[in-house]
Amino acid sequence: MRRPIYESMHLLMQRAHDQLTPADWFQLTDLADAAASEALRLAEVTEHIGHMVSDDGESATRSGFFQDSKNVHALLCSLSSSLESIGAMAEVGSYAASQLIPITQPEVKP
Repeated sequence: MRRPIYESMHLLMQRAHDQLTPADWFQLTDLADAAASEALRLAEVTEHIGHMVSDDGESATRSGFFQDSKNVHALLCSLSSSLESIGAMAEVGSYAASQLIPITQPEVKP
């Protein structure tokens, strides 16, 4: 399965890796927090959609938008894309944080 957003972010990180300063890496760590916020926002939106669909299913007059497979497909593809973006943001933010951890050499005992 292709994940164009995730794969593109990975490619950019590979190409830019040696060009980034510690300040750049630090700025990229913000993506981890942004990913967490976006995941929580998406969870809330998805929950509300679930309640809306459930309420509509119990109603005598079914007027909900997600009554046919085309609309459900569009919703699920949109959610998939959003989750892919969140995954890419989290990956970059986490990797950036790892670049800021000083590498210590183990002590060699004679």
